[in-house]
Parts: sequence; C-alpha cells; structure tokens
Amino acid sequence: MKHTFTLVLTGVLMAGCQSAPVESQWKPSTLSEQTIAKVNAAVRDYQKCLNDETLARVNDQADSRAIADTILRRCEHKLAPIKAAYDAENVPASISERYMRKNRSQGAQSVLRFVMAVQAMRSAEAAEAQPGAQQAP
Repeated sequence: MKHTFTLVLTGVLMAGCQSAPVESQWKPSTLSEQTIAKVNAAVRDYQKCLNDETLARVNDQADSRAIADTILRRCEHKLAPIKAAYDAENVPASISERYMRKNRSQGAQSVLRFVMAVQAMRSAEAAEAQPGAQQAP
C-alpha cells in the first residue's frame, strides 16, 4: 500500500512538473525562409569582403598575422546583419554568437592560410632568383 501511494504521488508530481512551452521562446526549426536568406546573404557578403581585402593586401610586406588581422577587422561589420536577423527571430544570444564565431574562425583560417602561402611562394621565388643559389641534385 505504501509503495502504491509513493508511485501515485510521484506520478502526480511528475505530471505537475511539465511546463507548457512559452510562445516567445525560440525553437531551432522555426527560422523563416527570409531569415535564412538574410543570414546566407550576410555570410556571402562577409566572404566576398574577405576575398576582396585579401587580394588587395596580399602583397604587403608585413607579417602574415598582421595582414590577416587587418583584413578581418575591415570585414567585421559584414557580420552585423547575421546578429540582427537572429535577434529578430529571438534566437538565443549564445547560439547566434557561436554561429558568428564559427564564421570568423573559418574566415581567419582561410585568410591566414592564403596570405602565408603567397608569402612562402614569394620567399621561394626570391631564393631561386639569387645568383649562386645551389639546386638540389
């Protein structure tokens, strides 16, 4: 009898603990097509900015990290529409910040990889062009 009472009491408590979802909460599958289009357009603009700035600055003689940092700072404003679109859809800040951080990280890796490759190629060409450079057998 005591065991049955405990089970019934537990069932009543568990049923009472279930809360109804709040309508203003964001659900992962509720992003509108317009929001997705805005975010995708902003990502494309950010990547285009990174490409344009990289091509404009790749021949600078500065350190590759300094060049990449300059490029990333000049394109940072292109990410603002992503945050605005997510905020309009009540996406939690932690999720939108993580998405923007992912895009920043991927952009930084891409820019730095390209700048370092161009500088390495330039250095190799300069080494080959020096008179008296020995060639490997």
